[in-house]
Amino acid sequence: MNVQLVASCLGLALNACDMYLTRKEEKALIWRSPFRVTIVKILYILSRYLGLTCQIYNVSRSAYWKHRYTTIPQHSCDSHLVFKTLGAQSLLAILHIILMLRVYALYNKTFSMVLILMLIYAARLAATIWTTLKHWDVYKMDFDYICFTTEPLNSGYGMIIFITAEALFEIIIHTLIARKTWSLPGTWSKTPTLMSVLTRDGFYVFFAIFVGMVSALGGSRGRGPATLFVNPLLVFVISCAGSRVIIRLQRFGSEEESDSASSQGSDMFSTIAWDIRTFPNLESGQPDDQK
Repeated sequence: MNVQLVASCLGLALNACDMYLTRKEEKALIWRSPFRVTIVKILYILSRYLGLTCQIYNVSRSAYWKHRYTTIPQHSCDSHLVFKTLGAQSLLAILHIILMLRVYALYNKTFSMVLILMLIYAARLAATIWTTLKHWDVYKMDFDYICFTTEPLNSGYGMIIFITAEALFEIIIHTLIARKTWSLPGTWSKTPTLMSVLTRDGFYVFFAIFVGMVSALGGSRGRGPATLFVNPLLVFVISCAGSRVIIRLQRFGSEEESDSASSQGSDMFSTIAWDIRTFPNLESGQPDDQK
């Protein structure tokens, strides 16, 4: 149980460090006056603080087990595994919404893109639900005295199907972004531009999710102490990716439009994430608000 407590504390420490490093940006972009509730702010708060909640829960549960039990009850292991799974899936869903809203704004909020994104996400969600119902029954699993599973969590093809669906979803989303940004001026500029921020953040998110999914696959088939680090690190990566994508893009938009925003008294956080006025019109090369 010492390893489990160390893994939980590591996850919480990483989340706390990331919150400390982004505290100024968060205060300026999220909590400034007058406070207005927007989709972007809600997504940021969910991504940031749901991840923190999961980490605090892991630490509290691990500390309680260490001081309360020598052999952890089966039902306690079951509920903890369910919570960890739901927490990671919820954070992943929030990150998906953030990425889809970027694509939606980038493609001029067209109805056809809404349908495409809904179909893509529905297919990915169906794969997750099917995998869970068909290949994963937590209440039939056996745990040892420190909550290690006595056999791999998923000995069949369920985890492989889930990871394949997630990889295809990420590839499609980032391909849609790349299709609009890679050929535009400034995409590969060393000086941050809107297009370069979109492209680099997309690459970072894709890489982070890929590493996370590979780690989850290894954790589902392993039984050693190292598997205890998978969930805290996965929660940290997903939570950090979602919140930093929002901060970086909104910070860049604020720097570009600070003069016009201050003169109009408008909130830089749009009702729909990254309102199309933030993006240049990709057909004519002119911003929408200048047409």
